[in-house]
Amino acid sequence: MSEETLTDQLEQLVAMLPKGAEKPVSIADIATRLNTNKRTITAWVALLINQKGVSIGSRRSAPSGYYLITSDEERNNAIAPITAQALEELKRAEKLRSIDLHT
Repeated sequence: MSEETLTDQLEQLVAMLPKGAEKPVSIADIATRLNTNKRTITAWVALLINQKGVSIGSRRSAPSGYYLITSDEERNNAIAPITAQALEELKRAEKLRSIDLHT
C-alpha cells in the first residue's frame, strides 16, 4: 500500500468519526466502509493518536466504538480503561518474570 493510499484511508477514517462519545462508530462499521479488517483499524487508530496527535477516544461499553474526543471528561473516560489494561498487563509480565521455571 502506498503512503498516499494510506493517508487517504486515514483521512476517511477520521472523517467518519463523530464528535463526542454519544454515538461512536463501531470498529466493524469502519472496517466494512474502508474495506479492511478490525485489526487494521485498531492499528490505524493507534497511528493516528501516537503519530498524528488525533484525539480519538473509544467506548468499550454499549454503544461501543470510536469517536473524536471533545471534552476533558471524554478524554478521561477514554484513558481510564487503557490505563487499567496496561496496569494488568504489567502485573502479568511481573508475575511471569517471578515464576521459578525449575520447580
